[in-house]
Amino acid sequence: MENWHEKPHGYNADEFLQGDESTKINRLLSTQHYLDENDFSDAFVKETIRSFSAIRDIQQKNGELGSHRYIISNCQSALNVAEVLALANLIWQESPSLDIVPLFETIDDLAHCGDIMRQLYTNQHYAAHLASRNQTQHIMLGFSDGTKDGGYLRANWSIYRAKEELTRVSRELGITVIFFDGRGGPPGRGGGNNASYYAAHGQDIENQSIQVTIQGQTVSSTYGTIAAATFNIERLLSAGLENHLDRSHSRDLSQEDRLLLDELADAAYESYLKLKYHPNFVPYLEKMTPLKWYGDSNIASRPTKRSGDGGMKFEDLRAIPFVGAWAQMKQNVPGYYGLGSAMEAFLKSRGNEMRRLYQHSLFFRTLLENSMQSLSKSNFDVTRYIGEDSQFGEFWHMLYDEYERTLASLKEISGKGDLLAENIASKNSISLREEIVLPLITIQQFGLQKIQAENLSAEAHEMYRNLVLRAMFGIINAARNAA
Repeated sequence: MENWHEKPHGYNADEFLQGDESTKINRLLSTQHYLDENDFSDAFVKETIRSFSAIRDIQQKNGELGSHRYIISNCQSALNVAEVLALANLIWQESPSLDIVPLFETIDDLAHCGDIMRQLYTNQHYAAHLASRNQTQHIMLGFSDGTKDGGYLRANWSIYRAKEELTRVSRELGITVIFFDGRGGPPGRGGGNNASYYAAHGQDIENQSIQVTIQGQTVSSTYGTIAAATFNIERLLSAGLENHLDRSHSRDLSQEDRLLLDELADAAYESYLKLKYHPNFVPYLEKMTPLKWYGDSNIASRPTKRSGDGGMKFEDLRAIPFVGAWAQMKQNVPGYYGLGSAMEAFLKSRGNEMRRLYQHSLFFRTLLENSMQSLSKSNFDVTRYIGEDSQFGEFWHMLYDEYERTLASLKEISGKGDLLAENIASKNSISLREEIVLPLITIQQFGLQKIQAENLSAEAHEMYRNLVLRAMFGIINAARNAA
C-alpha cells in the first residue's frame, strides 16, 4: 500500500478525478493516509470524520454489534461503496469491523445493482474486506423510494428481480448476501403481510438471514406484547422455512409468468410516470396535503425533503413523508397507482392468464392483497371537494379514477365481491380503525382548507397549522401508519 499524496510522479486530485471508476476504486482502497478532523475547517467534513470515529468508540465500549453497519442511501455505483470503505480505512487506520451496506433505491439502480456488486466482489481490495467480514455482504433495497420512483407494481417486481440477481452473483462468487429490507408497515412502503411476502420468495432468493425495518406504530401492534411478538416472530420464521421444506409450484414463477409480470410492470410504470410528471404532482403535495408538516412531527425521522432551501422538487422528496402525505389524505397513491390501469388492460386481453397467475403465484397474490389493504384504507369522499378546485380538480380525478380502476380490477381477478374477503381479521381491523380515523381526517381537512384561504392572519394560520399537526398524530396512531 502507498500514500498517493507522496507518489513520486505527482499523482494528484485532478488526475484522480479524471480516472475511470475502476482506477478510482483501486486508488481509494490502496491509499494509506491518516485522516484527522483537525486538518479541515468545513463543519460537515469534521462531522463525517467524527461519525466514523464514533462507530469505533461504540464498538470498543459495547462490542461490534453495538454499531457495525454503514448504510449508503441512494447508492448508485461501486465507487459509492468504495468511498465509504476508504473513509473507514483512513480514519480507523486498520481494517474496519464494519459492514458497508449499499441501499439501492431507484428503478434504474435496482436494475443495475447486480453488476455493481460483481464489480465490488471481484475487486481485490474489497474482496479482502469481505474476507474479514466472513464473506458476508449486507444489501438494502429501497421499497419506499423505489415505490416513489416507479410506482407500486414496478418497484416491487424490480426488487424481487434484483434480489434474484444479487443472490445469483453472490452465490457464484462465494459470498453470503443478507438482505436488509426497509419494508416499513404500509403497502405503499413495501410493507403489508411480511410472512406471506417472505414465504413467496423462491429458491433463487437468499434467505439464510433476513433483516427488516419495522416502523414505530407497527412495532407496538406487532411486537408490543409477548404473545403478539411470539406469534409474529414464529410466522416470519415459518415463512423462511417454507422455502426449504415446501417446493410447491405455487412459489415458482415460470418463464411465461415472468414475461407477464414484466409486461404488467412496464404498463403500470408507464401509467405511474404520467402521474409523476404531471405539472400539478408536486404542487398538489405541497399545497393540498400535510406533507410540509412532517418535518415538525418528529415521526418521520428525517426532513421532508433532501435539499434545505428552494422550492419543492420531486427528486428531493423523502420517501416516508411522501408516502405519509398520501396516507393522511386517505388517497394512498403509492399503494396502487398504475396497478389498476395495467390490470384493466390485461384483463381485457389476457384475463385467463391473469387469473391463473393470481391463483398459483403466492408472490403475485400477496402483492395484490397488500394493495387491497391500501385501497381499504382509502376514502376519496373526504377530499371530494378538491375535484371542484380550479387548479387541482383534474389531478384529483386522475387519482380517483385510478382508485376505481384498481378496485374493480382486484375484485375481478380475485373473483371476490369485496376486498380482503379471504382475510377477515385484517378487513375487520382496518374497518374498526377507519371509524376512529374518519373524524380526525375531517378535522384535518377543515384545517387544511382554512390554511389555503387568502388573507389569513398569522395567529389564525398558526392555530390551523396546530390543528392539522395534532390530527396527524391521531391518524398515525389509529391507522398504524406513519407513512
